[in-house]
Amino acid sequence: MSGQCPTALVVDNLGMDNALTEEDRTTAIGLARYAYEYIEAAMLVEHSDPTPTHIPPIPAYFLALHGIELTLKSYLRHKGVTAKELRGQKYGHDLHACHKKAKELGLLSIFKEQAHDTDAMRMLVGLNEHQGLRYIKTGMKHFPLWSLVGPLAVRLHQAVATEVGYKSFTITYHQ
Repeated sequence: MSGQCPTALVVDNLGMDNALTEEDRTTAIGLARYAYEYIEAAMLVEHSDPTPTHIPPIPAYFLALHGIELTLKSYLRHKGVTAKELRGQKYGHDLHACHKKAKELGLLSIFKEQAHDTDAMRMLVGLNEHQGLRYIKTGMKHFPLWSLVGPLAVRLHQAVATEVGYKSFTITYHQ
């Protein structure tokens, strides 16, 4: 049926998927790729708001948070933390636990953490408590400035991507 648009992209890896374990498939480079795409999407969403307010669109914060999480998990995977551990209760979506373990494994030797980075992460985690960045939660909220969140996500990704062997952003932020 020529002329029709495909509705799905099917990737056939010739049955190789059955031979690979989750540990084989969950790589530091793969996590870095997903992190890059989430952070890039966060920046596009933040920049696309035609009527900017004091607070960027909520999805930008969610995408940045998830990109930071995936960046930390890329580093952890690179340092030998198993995919099962990353997905388990110890780390899961716990940004603080991932960040703490990454620092224990030497993250600060490749990433120059700034004082406001931990504040921005703490606020992002607070905003997402009980899925607060995915579903509406009424009440007062404390949003970190996007001028802290965006650069944090990019700088962290640049450091980790270089370490694990994946591309990263070319933008530079003053430290």
